Amino acid sequence: MKLVHDPIHGGIELDDFAVRLVDTPEFQRLRRITQLGLAFLVYPSARHTRFEHSLGTFHIARLIWVRNPEIEEGVAYSALLHDLGHYPFSHTLECLYPRHEENTRWLIKHGEVGDVLKERFSIGEFLDFLRHPLVSGDIDADRMDYLVRDAYYTGVAYGLVDLERLIRNLKWDGRRLVLGEKGIMAGQNLLISRSMMYPTVYQHHTARIASAMLCKAVELEGTAEKEIRQMDEIDLVARLRASDKGEVRELIGAIDGRKLYKRVLWSGERLEPRLVDELRKGLEGEFGHLALLDYPEIPKFEERNAFVEYNGEIKRLSEVSPVVKALVEAKENHWRWGIYAREDIVEKVARFLKSFL
Repeated sequence: MKLVHDPIHGGIELDDFAVRLVDTPEFQRLRRITQLGLAFLVYPSARHTRFEHSLGTFHIARLIWVRNPEIEEGVAYSALLHDLGHYPFSHTLECLYPRHEENTRWLIKHGEVGDVLKERFSIGEFLDFLRHPLVSGDIDADRMDYLVRDAYYTGVAYGLVDLERLIRNLKWDGRRLVLGEKGIMAGQNLLISRSMMYPTVYQHHTARIASAMLCKAVELEGTAEKEIRQMDEIDLVARLRASDKGEVRELIGAIDGRKLYKRVLWSGERLEPRLVDELRKGLEGEFGHLALLDYPEIPKFEERNAFVEYNGEIKRLSEVSPVVKALVEAKENHWRWGIYAREDIVEKVARFLKSFL
C-alpha cells in the first residue's frame, strides 16, 4: 500500500496492484500530458496533468465501490486507466486523431500495462469495465474529480461540489448508478459547476485559438497516428520546433511566445455541414495556415440524464430539477465557433468572410 498526497482528496491510497499499474511506462507518460491542454496560456497554474487526475478518479471510484461491493473491483482499476490514451495536450489533437478512448484500448492491448492486467483480468473483460457507469456515466468518478481539480488549478470559483455527499448517495442497482434523494442537491451543484466551467475554462477563446494553431501545426507536420499515440508533450513540441517546414516552426513559435492569432469571427449561429466544409477549404486556399476555422461539436449535457430517486421513484435529474433544465439551455447558448487569423491579415480575412458568407 502506498499513500499519495493530493491537494483535492488529501491522502489517496494505492494498493499493490494499483502501484504496479501506475509504474508502467504507459501510465507514467500521463505525468507529461497536461489535463487542460493549452489552458495554461490563460490560467498559468493550470499545469496539472492526466496523471494526478487519474489517481483522483481511482480514489473516488474506490470510495463508491466500497459502498457498493456488488460492483466488480476491476471497475475501480479501469477508473485508474480510463485516460491512458490521451494524446499530448489532452483533447486538443482529437481534431486530427481518433478519440482518446480508442487509443486507451490500443495501449491496454499492446502496452506493458496489459501484461500487468492479465494477471487478474482478461483484456476483453477489462475493456468492458471502461464502459461501466461508474467510469463513463452521467455522474461518474471522472467528472467528480476533474471539475473540482480543474477549478482548483485554474483558480476559478466554480468548483464547490459536495463530493462526500455524492459518494454517500450513489447506489448501484445492478444496472446503473442511482443518486439518492439526499444527494440531488449535490448532483445539481455538480451541474452548476460544469455549466460555469464550460465557457470560463473549457471553451475559453484564447485556449481555443492556441489549440487550433497547434492542430494546424501537427496537421502540417504530418505526424502519423502510430507515433502520436505514445508521444508526450515534450516529444511533440520538440518535433514541431525542429520541423523542416517553416509553417510548422512559425505556428509552434507563436504558441511558445504567446503571439496568438486574433479572432476575426466569433459566432453562436449554427452552419450547415456543407457550408462549414466549403468555408474551411476557402480559407485554406486563400490564406493557408494563416487563417483557421474552429467549429467544435455541439456540447452534450450528459449529467441531466443521471438517474435519481425522487419520492420513491427513479427519474432523470432533469425531470426533478428545473435548475438543470435552465442549465442545459444556458450551456447551448455558450457554444461558439470562430475564425482566427494572424494579426497582420485580420482585415483581409474579414473582407474574405464578408464576400463568402
